[in-house]
Amino acid sequence: MRASGGAKRAGIVVLALAVLAAITWAVLWFTPVATVDEVRVEGVVNGDAAAMSEATGIATGEKLARVDTDAAARAVAAQPWVEKVTVDRSWPSAITVEVVEHAPVLHIRATDGEHLFNADGVEFLVAPPPPGSVEMVRVPRVENPAPGKLDPDPATVRAVLDVLGALPERVRGEVARVDAPGPTEISLNLHDGREIYFGSSDRASEKGRAAEIVMDREGQRWNVSNPVAPSVRN
Repeated sequence: MRASGGAKRAGIVVLALAVLAAITWAVLWFTPVATVDEVRVEGVVNGDAAAMSEATGIATGEKLARVDTDAAARAVAAQPWVEKVTVDRSWPSAITVEVVEHAPVLHIRATDGEHLFNADGVEFLVAPPPPGSVEMVRVPRVENPAPGKLDPDPATVRAVLDVLGALPERVRGEVARVDAPGPTEISLNLHDGREIYFGSSDRASEKGRAAEIVMDREGQRWNVSNPVAPSVRN
């Protein structure tokens, strides 16, 4: 059965487009057009954009078509502030590095500086904590920490993160540090010197609402471990 004229024409068009694409790619690959003039690093707040650009290993003047974007992304991902990264060609003359940084939620002070932890409890860097990070104190440690790490007890860190994540915005903004000698012994120390004892992270949202209520009451030390009956703590 003969192919229709329309089908033949469609086949010719597809073939022509494929040939054109191959020629275009060959021009970009073998001739000195579309070279890298700029490596743009976007999304950086706390990290070093210049170091990330350098980590790509991409040189000015390199042919854009020959850039190994996967290798560049792997290299940038090794930078301490980087949680996720994509590297793409931005025709005709740039490389765009899009970075998502770790968001420091907690930090622990040590002799070598402040160890920063993200929202997943990952210890990712020793550096001054940015605004919004909450200090953890009295956190138990694992017996054999990895080199350069504090490796606090994961269950305790997870419980602290669950508590902080459940707090009303008003309460969260007043938390100066978290005292956490264990996952069931969590206390919030506020900027004004008051203390709110949570106990465990169970019913964290209810405890957070109770904490917001007691913030408007007299008393320096409160217990909201039973959120339906918060009490002054001796």
